Amino acid sequence: MPASSLLQRSALGLWFLGLGALGLLRWWMRYARDAGATSDPVMQAWLWGSLAIAVLGTVWIARAVAAHRRERR
Repeated sequence: MPASSLLQRSALGLWFLGLGALGLLRWWMRYARDAGATSDPVMQAWLWGSLAIAVLGTVWIARAVAAHRRERR
């Protein structure tokens, strides 16, 4: 079976990282519009959810890169 490319291995991680970045952008747009009102529960959900998804994507990408490096040896 042929080895998977790095892009194929990290596709889901990149997708989650992109979703997290879009969520953080959405949070920032609302933060800028409402003059820094951070106590809103919806804004807190956007912020923490986006950060969690971005961290998850970053971890999956790091694991894919590590697996790719192990295979190349």
